Amino acid sequence: MDAAGIILAGGKSSRFKENKAMVKIASQRLIDRIVDVLASVLPKIILVTNTPEQYKTLGVQMVMDIIPGKGPLSGMHAGLISSPCDLNYVAACDMPFINADIVRYMVEQTEVCDDAVVPVIKGYPEPLAAVYRKTCIKHIEDSLINKKYQVKSFYPHIRLKYIPEKELQEYGGGKNFFNINTRDDFHIALNMEQEQ
Repeated sequence: MDAAGIILAGGKSSRFKENKAMVKIASQRLIDRIVDVLASVLPKIILVTNTPEQYKTLGVQMVMDIIPGKGPLSGMHAGLISSPCDLNYVAACDMPFINADIVRYMVEQTEVCDDAVVPVIKGYPEPLAAVYRKTCIKHIEDSLINKKYQVKSFYPHIRLKYIPEKELQEYGGGKNFFNINTRDDFHIALNMEQEQ
């Protein structure tokens, strides 16, 4: 599959109080789970982090924010610029249940006319589990320059395809997009893992 995986691991984890990427579910760190899933489908993995020393054992390319301190949008910007691929699956580091089938499906849904393909879960877009072309770079830069740091801030300026949740049900649906922001979320994720 001619696409890269970009993992964003630069957050401050202020609500979680420690680096979420390093917590373990089923004896595996979150970051390892996500690298393994993306690497099983995509030939190139890029980790965007401003603390590369924490991840040196992963064996993947690491890049730092070019425009630092502006949240996930900065990470997407750095990842897309460094990627050798036109298509890129961007993943947050705190989604333990993303699976290879859904990554493959999302990439396959990207047509020539699409700048991005974004899943919609419970009525809301999931911009940090989506596919972006390098054509998004300029629009992301414009948002950063104009101090619009919300991840979706550049969406009005690109050709966007939304994938409804019902299309993703056979791959696990909304569960794939569960993310860990708090300790309570982490305990929910542990229970979800045990129920599998």
